[in-house]
Amino acid sequence: MDLYFIKFKATSKGTAEVIVGYFFGKVNNVPEFDFVVIPIRFSDLIDEINIESNLFDFKEQLEKVKNELKKQSGVYDITLAFLSYINNMLNRRGKIAVGIEFSTAVKNDETDVLSILISNLLEEWSPKMDVILKAEKMMLEEYSAMSFLEIKEDFADEQVANVYSRADIVDLPEVFPVIDPINGTSITKFDVGDRIYTVFLNPGKYENKLKEFLEKKESSKGFFEALEGVILSKEIVRTKTGTLYLIKVEIAEGIVAKALVSPVLKILYDSGEFAMKKQRQMKEITKESQSKNAGTIKVEIPPTTGGELIISFLTTLLIVAAIIIIMYIFMR
Repeated sequence: MDLYFIKFKATSKGTAEVIVGYFFGKVNNVPEFDFVVIPIRFSDLIDEINIESNLFDFKEQLEKVKNELKKQSGVYDITLAFLSYINNMLNRRGKIAVGIEFSTAVKNDETDVLSILISNLLEEWSPKMDVILKAEKMMLEEYSAMSFLEIKEDFADEQVANVYSRADIVDLPEVFPVIDPINGTSITKFDVGDRIYTVFLNPGKYENKLKEFLEKKESSKGFFEALEGVILSKEIVRTKTGTLYLIKVEIAEGIVAKALVSPVLKILYDSGEFAMKKQRQMKEITKESQSKNAGTIKVEIPPTTGGELIISFLTTLLIVAAIIIIMYIFMR
């Protein structure tokens, strides 16, 4: 388990409203959250959100209802107030501490504990709310596969088809980078030579070779295993809907795969390795700057004081006066 996702509906008879939303985060980490507060008079909107839906569908349903509430004068202000309230409650109780409690309860399938934790967070807003919840635990590989399915339609582009039909691309197996929705970074930050974790979508003609490789690793996940590779090439693919990046990744000796990646996705990365890379880049920039400065001749003009200017001016006047006197004498 790498991620937890807690969806719930909480109904308050005292305030005549329904709170729908989620907590989402990495194990033992600060949870992200989003909610809408729906007054009972807009109860038809409540049915638009199904807590049995998967992560992406639930978020989409929540956003749709949120947009509907924004159209009603003053109604969305309640949601804004509640979001501020939840943020304050998490700060008071410690966001990481709450994240650890959520992680432990989800990992152990303790629905009753989760219900108590959420009720405690809501008690100062409205005590004794009826809470219905659904919790999911996910691996990063699962989340990555779901992310790929969500954006797959973006790949249905003529330019993508042309790229995939190229001789150097067409027979390569296809992978997708492992997504870290909380702490990940964009593919734009990766360079050729950087390491990247990927999951196989289609091993193609490398299926047998990949099976042998996974058996040596004693993998229990099969093709669903997150494998570390090295980026061999990276190029931009412009489509009708935006920009994608085509990369070639060497997964193991003799196994080179392709991946088409959207820059909006947050990809799992080694923060220590990236920090070292940034240091190297800064050193190279400093070195280049020093090299350019070494070949430049600087001419420094010593500063001139006000007293020196007066002396120079008086000296010039004396010389001019002397010349005028001499000319006067010889012209007589």
